[in-house]
Amino acid sequence: MAIITLTSDYGSGSHYIGALKGAILSKIPEAQIIDISHQTDKFNHEQLAYVLDGVYRNFPKGTWHLLAIDTSIFVHKQILIIEHEGHYFIGADNTVFNFLFPIKPTKIYRLILKPADDKELFPEKNIFIDAIAQFAKKGDLKGIAEPAQINRDVMVHAPFYEGNLLRGRVIFIDSFDNAHTNISKKLFEECIGDSDFKIHLWKRSRLDFIASSYQLQRDGEEVAVFNSNGFLEIGMSRGRGAQLMGLSANAKIMIEKLNRDDS
Repeated sequence: MAIITLTSDYGSGSHYIGALKGAILSKIPEAQIIDISHQTDKFNHEQLAYVLDGVYRNFPKGTWHLLAIDTSIFVHKQILIIEHEGHYFIGADNTVFNFLFPIKPTKIYRLILKPADDKELFPEKNIFIDAIAQFAKKGDLKGIAEPAQINRDVMVHAPFYEGNLLRGRVIFIDSFDNAHTNISKKLFEECIGDSDFKIHLWKRSRLDFIASSYQLQRDGEEVAVFNSNGFLEIGMSRGRGAQLMGLSANAKIMIEKLNRDDS
């Protein structure tokens, strides 16, 4: 049975979701369709990549992941199929794959398109699904796609360490009002190590420790944790953390590494 996940910026309750699912079941009746999220900010490629990166490894190998965001073929020229860790990803070459795969994957293909395809207004429904359906019948990408490269000529704002400051950003706010950042535990350990530190939000010093969980803190206490996907998350134990701390998507996060006599 084909498993197809859907991640989009359509918004909850959008009729586009129903249209997409109907087209999948018409062409792949045995498909099992799983919604990842349809609530990412409009045209926010980084946010959608972050959400999908946090969940796709939980699915069986062979799963197809359809990325329905900013899919204009006229604008982006190529639709990519990427095979990675036994999973298949299909979406427009619009920077979403730059964020999803900071290290270039080895198996990158572009969909073989017809001349009129760049005028298609709903390619994820009328083109992407055809490709997945053909693969489901054939078991390979021959005649469906050809080797390609991801367009890397784009600016990707990665966290960086300069002086004694590790700088990053909030990627999105989840349903618990926790702020997810692009600062990984690995990068934190490389740059800050076991030194004392202060986390600055909006240029204010807010936190100086990383908790093991929200639940071990007092209700209403501000908390920084490394989540299950290995990224720094900032929130409040049983509270509306991001709202009360003034955090939103793209808010700057700075972690200051301290000398022992500064702390």
